[in-house]
Amino acid sequence: MALALSMSATHSSARQQLNLPQMGEPADQVMSPRDEQSIGRNYMRQIRQHLVLNTDTELNDYVQKLGQRLVSSQSRADSPDFTFFVIDNPEINAFALPGGFIGINTGLITAAHNEAQLASVIAHEAAHVLQRHIARLYASQGNTGLKTAATILAAILLSQQSAEAGQAALLTGIAASQQSAINFTRTHEYEADRIGIQLLTDAGYNPRGMVDFFEVLRRRIALTSTERMEFLRTHPLTNNRISEARNNASRLANPIGVQNSVDFQLQQMKLRLQHTRDPAAMQTALAQGHISNSEAVRLYGRILLLLQAGKSADCLPLMERLQALLGTNPSVQLLGARVAIANNDSARAEGIYSAVINIQPDNYAAVEQYLGMLGRQNRTDRSEGVIKSYLRNNLTPSPDVYRKYAEVLRVKGRLPAAHEAMADYFFSLNDTREAINQLELALRSVQKESNEEARITARISQSRNILRNNN
Repeated sequence: MALALSMSATHSSARQQLNLPQMGEPADQVMSPRDEQSIGRNYMRQIRQHLVLNTDTELNDYVQKLGQRLVSSQSRADSPDFTFFVIDNPEINAFALPGGFIGINTGLITAAHNEAQLASVIAHEAAHVLQRHIARLYASQGNTGLKTAATILAAILLSQQSAEAGQAALLTGIAASQQSAINFTRTHEYEADRIGIQLLTDAGYNPRGMVDFFEVLRRRIALTSTERMEFLRTHPLTNNRISEARNNASRLANPIGVQNSVDFQLQQMKLRLQHTRDPAAMQTALAQGHISNSEAVRLYGRILLLLQAGKSADCLPLMERLQALLGTNPSVQLLGARVAIANNDSARAEGIYSAVINIQPDNYAAVEQYLGMLGRQNRTDRSEGVIKSYLRNNLTPSPDVYRKYAEVLRVKGRLPAAHEAMADYFFSLNDTREAINQLELALRSVQKESNEEARITARISQSRNILRNNN
């Protein structure tokens, strides 16, 4: 829903500890887990059309891995496949959709003081999904609950574009619903706090991360009365809520836990640079040590700003210092490759990309940047080899790789295969209808009565069956 802000021994004990809902409960009568997946996919299609999603692969990979770390202790047969995505929006916000789709604003990442605080918000949103709060709202309120939940979900999307429009939509919907529906969602917030703190602890984070972030929000509220950082002000940050979260955190083991990580600091620095209105002033502040306690993070930021300003030669001495401090970090290695390319040393860049991919075959950021370099060099055969290797080594590849594969195949004149690759891209985005369109285009380009025609025809038939079953 909205921003409220050592793993468990066995899945069964985690279920009992977290009080997760059991299959067959009343919520299943009005919305099955399959229905939740379908609803979530539909909302994601709207999100891709109407919201500005952050396309930085390193950032998205970082957020996805952080989210998976938090929910891994609750993996079970009926768990959804969680998808964590980043929205380019400076407002402090996050939300969960049915089926395990969780959106995080860039403004939330830059507002967190450490990784534990960011993780606490993601854990809270994951708890909404694990507790099946939307389905339970439907079950408890009947048609009224259905209308209220639909209004809330629509307002979430509106609020990412216009806080005023989202608030108006939400208030209109709530005014037409029963007060008990509002109370029910407030109960969900307290429950999501409690479950989120447990997820946070199970993932090895300091359980006080959530309480600390509440305090960050409260201080910001005190500084300005105009900043909208809660879900359209429908989930107030009360003293009781903070007190309950503090008590829950204090009762859990591992009171120290992880507070921060280098990856969080690097990705946060990158976003701060994207949001800055005065790059020159930011460069000066970094050089003088006024931002971040980490020299490596400051160097990372300075190099990014220099690349942006086209001063690639000035990056070289700073890159040497950064590599001496943090040379094994993949983000630092990839930055080194960018610096090498900017200084016309593509051989060095290729060596870096190959080394990173050899150690981390699932590192799509490295694959993406490598493909960009190969594309500029018109090395389509090598590009195809890199893509095929990545697909062989990843059970859940990035959807974007299929789009890039289609580009390579199109350049090589293999149009039917290019359309099939685009079909795979849309399948990965759960857009079956557009995938079928691509398969039909592929079918028109193949030889009649060939094996390719039979295979593509079978894929189209299977895909149409999937589309019918999901509607």
